[in-house]
Amino acid sequence: MSNLRIGQLARAADFTEKTLRFYDEIGLLRPSGRSASGYRLYDEQAIERLRFVRRAQGLGLSLDDMRTILEIGDEGRVPCGHVVSVVDRELARVDGQLRRLRSLRRDLVMLRGRLSDGIASGRAKPGYCEHLAKAPESSTRRDAPNHIR
Repeated sequence: MSNLRIGQLARAADFTEKTLRFYDEIGLLRPSGRSASGYRLYDEQAIERLRFVRRAQGLGLSLDDMRTILEIGDEGRVPCGHVVSVVDRELARVDGQLRRLRSLRRDLVMLRGRLSDGIASGRAKPGYCEHLAKAPESSTRRDAPNHIR
């Protein structure tokens, strides 16, 4: 399976053609050549690069991180040292998100208890929910990770 055109590569690797063109623009993917008609052509290595991109995305690596790792490999160097620093940074980011989420969960559990108590005792008032208005500041999702807002 050599000399794949972009549509064939997209189907083989389960990406859209638009995504592959973008990856080509930013240096994640490079055609092995061009056809006589000017179409981009890709070899088996392109499929392997795209598998790497998919795995790296799943681990939270940025496109810049992926490009740097691929460039190091393309230069014939071993990228594992760089990958360690990227993974360490991602671990720190995930740990921070977990701390914020645990705090948010504690606040939500407390709020849920207050709401249940207020409803059961008949102290709930018409209008806005005063328990929510009095909830700790950390209960607002201001500090929560962007993808859960």
